[in-house]
Amino acid sequence: MNSTTRTIIAAGAVGAVLLGGTAALPLTLAAQQAPPTQDPPSARDTAQAASANPRLIARGKRLYIFCQACHAAEAVSGSKIGPNLAGIFNRQAAILEDSVYSDALKGQDFVWDEEKLDVWLQRPANLVPGTSMVFAGLPREENRAALIAYLKTL
Repeated sequence: MNSTTRTIIAAGAVGAVLLGGTAALPLTLAAQQAPPTQDPPSARDTAQAASANPRLIARGKRLYIFCQACHAAEAVSGSKIGPNLAGIFNRQAAILEDSVYSDALKGQDFVWDEEKLDVWLQRPANLVPGTSMVFAGLPREENRAALIAYLKTL
């Protein structure tokens, strides 16, 4: 194998790693790669592992634009349609007295954690059928992970 071929293979390997897969790898290198031993990480796992990642948090803050019309990021009362999201982690669902919640959400008995927020952000009605939340959801795991990482900072 000459140096040009090695350079091309190395560039393909780096590109594949950056893209999160092996599709761009030359067949010989892709075949040598060990198969994954576990399922790919969920948005919750990604948010937990990277919660201190400033780039992920900054991306989540940009995605928060979908939330800010209805939710404040600071602890304020009665200023928005939905409850404020300050301190959302480990907070009981539908507990803020100055916020209006659907009967469906009031009937829930859970605490907001990474797992619940991941399901909620994917599609709120999947977690709480009958919710009044009109947000359609974020289908991409990496977007949910970024938003969860940001929400953890509030």
